[in-house]
Amino acid sequence: MARPATGETKLRNVRVPDELWSAAMAEAKAEGRTLTDVIVSDLHRYVNRRRRERGALDGEAQRSGESDNHPK
Repeated sequence: MARPATGETKLRNVRVPDELWSAAMAEAKAEGRTLTDVIVSDLHRYVNRRRRERGALDGEAQRSGESDNHPK
């Protein structure tokens, strides 16, 4: 049974293949986690990694005098 809405976060809808969803549910359950916890954790990791990568690329462009891959 699903937890009642807390109002702290907005409910989102995503499309996920059944096989992947079932496998993810099983893994989360084996870890004693909710699938929501897994998804939110992985989204945080994804966003942080992309921001770091973009920051590294932005830093390289600034050092070489370029911006957005366009020479000045």
